[in-house]
Amino acid sequence: MNCPLCNAQNEDIIFENTLFRIILVDEIPGYIRVITQKHIKEFSELNDNEAIELTLAIKKIEKTMLKFLNPDKINIASLGNMVPHLHIHIIPRYKNDPWWPNATFCEKLRNFQYPPFDKEKYKKEIKSCF
Repeated sequence: MNCPLCNAQNEDIIFENTLFRIILVDEIPGYIRVITQKHIKEFSELNDNEAIELTLAIKKIEKTMLKFLNPDKINIASLGNMVPHLHIHIIPRYKNDPWWPNATFCEKLRNFQYPPFDKEKYKKEIKSCF
């Protein structure tokens, strides 16, 4: 199988178990992606226990992100149009970020200086939830 999420390389993995892995994505400071370990396309392909575990993980990440980064909003998305492997984007948003109020895959509207944050401490905060 030639799935880039099944055959991932150079990921900054914060935590992983048999259901999912949590990675830090450098595109936006604090941006987290949760990727299922098995190759499935849709959330509905998870059994009920897996769906609950994944949902609770996303909730824990969001709470930590709110506390640690103090963003104006958190965007949570599961698209998978380009890569049909279930993965969840958890993105901190700021009212003056390059895309606000649009999605981060839209055209940038402005430049923005993200608040500084301690990447290693942030990763430890996320990992401590699991």
